[in-house]
Amino acid sequence: MRIHVLVENESFRPELQAEHGLSLFIEAPGAEKSDKAETVSAHTKRKTILLDAGQKELFAHNAKLMGCDLGSVDFAVLSHGHSDHAGGLPTFRSINPQAPVYMASAAIKPNYIRRYGIFFSNVGIPKEFTSDPGTILLSKDTEISPGVHAIVDITQKAPFLTSSSNLYMRKGLWFAKDDFSHELALVINRGKRSFIFSSCSHLGLHDIMGSIAEKGLLKKESHVFGGMHLYIAMKGTAESPEILDRFASALCAFEGSTYYTGHCTGKEAFDYLKIKMGDRLQSMHCGDVFSF
Repeated sequence: MRIHVLVENESFRPELQAEHGLSLFIEAPGAEKSDKAETVSAHTKRKTILLDAGQKELFAHNAKLMGCDLGSVDFAVLSHGHSDHAGGLPTFRSINPQAPVYMASAAIKPNYIRRYGIFFSNVGIPKEFTSDPGTILLSKDTEISPGVHAIVDITQKAPFLTSSSNLYMRKGLWFAKDDFSHELALVINRGKRSFIFSSCSHLGLHDIMGSIAEKGLLKKESHVFGGMHLYIAMKGTAESPEILDRFASALCAFEGSTYYTGHCTGKEAFDYLKIKMGDRLQSMHCGDVFSF
């Protein structure tokens, strides 16, 4: 398993640019062949997956410099319907016309951020991609290929995070707090390892992990990639220490889990959590390549 970080908020490699967004190029080994199978089908062979596409074209520029062939991608997955993850999808389609793009059904609807208390700005996916013929909308958990699961049925049992309170959706003629029904987590299971991708975790990474565990998809060793959405943009600060303490305890309760994060987690929250979580929390930046 190799995970290439194409886009993230920070880059420590001078040849790679950064932006507020996320895009990962994932090389997943093939699923293990069944004892009853005489040959390995095309579905069980190694898969190349694009998770999210950043804001615009930057992910493709960085992919070329990193030697990641976007034309070889078997399928793409959109984590949720926000433009800093979906804005590059038209560029991806121009490079790779045949790869299906999986997303939650609600992801094609407009999503909004509330600014200055009165203005609602659409931060949804590009309009031209809402009718893309290669888009596959998911209304339930789906095994895309053997061992590769798209999870859209996520239960919030402990919604104590506050950082998404300025995000909205349409409800009738007005707006309502976003229920994040457009959020999707990607789970790739290989052997005794789970690789979990939850790009912004608006529903709370602790609850997302809990839902995955309840579905029986969490292996003994898990590696979790994505943002934790702990930065409160309206205030320019992180969640409170009390909330971060509770969050760290909830994540550490999943034994054998290591978390690789950046993007919407925020530096202040990361530094605080690092003290609590030690080596179980790692950072990720543009150009990083994680191999397992």
